[in-house]
Amino acid sequence: MNQSQVSACFIFNGDADGLISQHLVELSGVHPSVRITGLKREIMLLERLPPPVEAIDIYVFDISLEANRRGLLPLLEKPGVRITWFDHHEAGVLPGSPRLKAHIFNGRGTCTALLVHAAFPGSDPRWAAMAAFGDNVPEAGEALLRSLGIDEAEAASLREAGELLNYNAYGETAEDVLFQPLEVAERLSFFADPLEFIRACGFFEPLRRQFQQDETESRKVLPRQETGSAKIYLLPDSPWARRFGGTFANRISRENPACALAVLHPLRGTHDGFYKVSIRAPRVGTRAGGKADVPLASDLAREFSTGGGRALAAGINRLPADELPVFEKRFLEVYS
Repeated sequence: MNQSQVSACFIFNGDADGLISQHLVELSGVHPSVRITGLKREIMLLERLPPPVEAIDIYVFDISLEANRRGLLPLLEKPGVRITWFDHHEAGVLPGSPRLKAHIFNGRGTCTALLVHAAFPGSDPRWAAMAAFGDNVPEAGEALLRSLGIDEAEAASLREAGELLNYNAYGETAEDVLFQPLEVAERLSFFADPLEFIRACGFFEPLRRQFQQDETESRKVLPRQETGSAKIYLLPDSPWARRFGGTFANRISRENPACALAVLHPLRGTHDGFYKVSIRAPRVGTRAGGKADVPLASDLAREFSTGGGRALAAGINRLPADELPVFEKRFLEVYS
């Protein structure tokens, strides 16, 4: 497609939060001609925008501005480009450009869809609640639904749908997941009602079956190291672990809210070369909750070259094997 004819482009994380965030803007009346997305850890997405880029409104959702700075700065030099950025990850210093409108807040208890919902007050809060459940901020999702007075069965459906959409985005390659994020986004565009989407989209029954199989495998995993306030898990190099690693980290975090958590697993095909790391700060007692002496998950992650994230949940995309002992020692120093 000739980019000079594109009126709007959506660039977004392929997890529940990114998918639903872009959908909320589409429901507001902005219809993208181009969508660019990827799996959960594929966050350097601005560089995938094909040239030439002219006369285009770019909407970015749920990916770090800091990680995409190299792709962003040249775009801001083009007079026909306007960029609106919604995100809840650490952004660094925002570029001073009138062509950039940033809705970025990196704080506890939020997700990108909540920021979009706040920016578009007429949007259906059930979509934002679904995203919050998927992004492991269930308190925010529950608060939105309480204001609507919907019944427990509908709330449970929204919670499960958010968690399954998020689960579907984890994986290192397209073969690891059942549905590609772009396919999910395109299917979403046909639905204004989230409950109708859950009933009719065709995603959730196969996702539910695979999720249950992966969860059964995860129950066999024991901590590699453990103190009273910190746990480190090492997952195997297998498809279920690549899919379930983030969900596993979220589940253990919810079950142990006062405990810090690190989940490691070897990256596919690296032969002990690199690990992916998911970090969860304690859900109570961190600086995000008002206590200044315990670092946030994002603070610890950024001590390593490919690390980043947000207050309670962060990650390291490629931790070299020779840095693994360093990370484990530092994690236990911080949180034990």
